[in-house]
Amino acid sequence: MHPVDSNNWLVYAGCGAIVLVIAYFGWRARQKKIAMYRAWAAQYGFHYEPSDNSVVGLSTEEPFNLGHSRKGIDVFRGMYKNSHIVFFQYQYTTGSGKESQTHTNQVVAIGLPTTRPLLDISQENFLTKRFAKDIDFENQQFNDIFRIKSPNRRFAYDVIHARTMEWMLADQRARSYQWRFEGPWLMTFRSGAMKLDEVFFYADFLIDIYGQVPRHVWSNS
Repeated sequence: MHPVDSNNWLVYAGCGAIVLVIAYFGWRARQKKIAMYRAWAAQYGFHYEPSDNSVVGLSTEEPFNLGHSRKGIDVFRGMYKNSHIVFFQYQYTTGSGKESQTHTNQVVAIGLPTTRPLLDISQENFLTKRFAKDIDFENQQFNDIFRIKSPNRRFAYDVIHARTMEWMLADQRARSYQWRFEGPWLMTFRSGAMKLDEVFFYADFLIDIYGQVPRHVWSNS
């Protein structure tokens, strides 16, 4: 073997060994996290799955309709304050090859009494105010702060009545987070990895939102 070829082989072998070592420690760290999550779920009475792609269909809107290779990772299900709850890390990929990029989101959702149309609540910004259509309400201060999207105006007006608008304007969480009614779920999400120490903060927020909704909304057809 030519000395140059021998040196190249040693470089490739060394790189391969480094890759294998990194992969092993990554796998080992993942196994430790899974064991920790299983223990946490058992302690607090939740069902845990390290991977459950059924949750990628939780919504039809962003970020669930973006990219490819969509995954549900570290999925917890159970009961919290008399509500069905699911929380997990949602992951998708954009681009391909060297241009590919993985995006992660924390998702927390509570179950609704009946399925309902899409109702998406987010905050207005310069671009959405100028170029995006949404549903307007009688309260102009509310319209300036919140962006409300729904194919069903009746549902939007039933949920966001005068008292709810006042609550949303006064609650810093409502003015900061995006949340959504869709199908059998009320959900909120943010970019970044899931953090167990903040999941129930978001769950309490969702329960407070649900508490604002008039009961007749769940019985209307």
